Amino acid sequence: MRMRIFYILFAVVCIQTMYAQQQDDEMPLTALSLTQDDDYTEWDFYSEGEHAVGYLRLRWRHLNDWTEWDYRIGEITGQIKQRTKGDPNIWELRSQNTVLTLKTVYSGDFNQWRITDDSKTLTFSTEYANVYDGWKTSSKAGEFEVYTQWEMDPRDWIIYDRLKPEYHQPFKVAMVFLASYYSSPKY
Repeated sequence: MRMRIFYILFAVVCIQTMYAQQQDDEMPLTALSLTQDDDYTEWDFYSEGEHAVGYLRLRWRHLNDWTEWDYRIGEITGQIKQRTKGDPNIWELRSQNTVLTLKTVYSGDFNQWRITDDSKTLTFSTEYANVYDGWKTSSKAGEFEVYTQWEMDPRDWIIYDRLKPEYHQPFKVAMVFLASYYSSPKY
């Protein structure tokens, strides 16, 4: 009996340690920038330094299908897609064991979003109505802002991240995606 309790406790500690290590291994994101000038289908994520640490790419670029995206940051990969094609009000982000729902607060108003994993929820919105070059959270989860490096130029974004640790990287990627997607021209 004692040995079984020991193994159970050992397993719990190992799982908690792996989860904490996964959270600690997340690279802090500081910027998002177009890979090539005026091609809004390919982006690079930056951490501290000049070299890209990941990417955000349109999945079906040759079909000009803006409803599905892939990303990678370090060794972490994920997908972002409209839950139902043709409905830009609801997106899903899937990465490892995380599924986030990104949904407009009011249908057709792409300035305000709720992002949830069904246990935690963030509200993410533009700072000013109908001006898409500054976005921020409005919650008790901490601060997260995404804004263009140059006013009204959606090619380069600065990321200011002071979210609480329980809001892990998929939440951050979701917010950066929404800001860049809804601020970019689509051809």
